[in-house]
Amino acid sequence: MEGPLGKIYSMPAAVLLLVGMVLSAFLFYSLMKAAENGNILMVILLAVAISIVAFVISRAIKFQKFKEL
Repeated sequence: MEGPLGKIYSMPAAVLLLVGMVLSAFLFYSLMKAAENGNILMVILLAVAISIVAFVISRAIKFQKFKEL
């Protein structure tokens, strides 16, 4: 697979999960800080960013499983 996500899709599943967990934890921490400050726009944007990270990680793992078959 080529394109901007090609390198992500070729990484091992364990590394993908670790990177996804670290990135999601940082985004969730930032979301809580924005919520404390009352910045609703940042809360919405960070929630969308967390969803995008989860979507990309799940698609990459699904791609790897299909590649094995």
